[in-house]
Amino acid sequence: MVKPEKSVPELVRAAEALEHEIASLEALSKATRKIPLNSERNITRAAKELTETAEFQERLATGLQALASAMAQLQARQQAALEPLAAFANETQARMQRLSEHMNAFGVLGTAAGEVTALIQNGNGERSQIVAGVDAKLTSIESGARALLDAARADDYPDVVREADSLKQRVAALRKKLSG
Repeated sequence: MVKPEKSVPELVRAAEALEHEIASLEALSKATRKIPLNSERNITRAAKELTETAEFQERLATGLQALASAMAQLQARQQAALEPLAAFANETQARMQRLSEHMNAFGVLGTAAGEVTALIQNGNGERSQIVAGVDAKLTSIESGARALLDAARADDYPDVVREADSLKQRVAALRKKLSG
């Protein structure tokens, strides 16, 4: 199967054309300077080639303009590619900030759960007081987990939703055990 030919970018075409013109000018310059200026015929030939050199300058100017135009188009393409990335970078930063807030809230709930565990393990005091203290903290944790779950769902963070829901379910199961 024959591969389709890729089109040559305008920048490459402009640069190749300019390179060709400059190489031709260099060759003409070298050849012209080698003409011995010792006869009318040679002097006329040298004058004619010097006139051709002026024409090269016009073609080179046109080639440089084409190259500058191609460069301007590249710059416009670069800008068109970077502008949406800047907006995406801002969105990414905002999303990272919001995720960090959710993770901090989850960390606070984890610390509270650790306090509940410590209350249960220490067992200092009357059982009814311990159960009441644990139940109050569990209610607070469950409420916080529900709020985190709702906020994470609204912000479209499925991992945080899953973790908050899991915590809420574990707290509900522990409350059920304590009340039974």
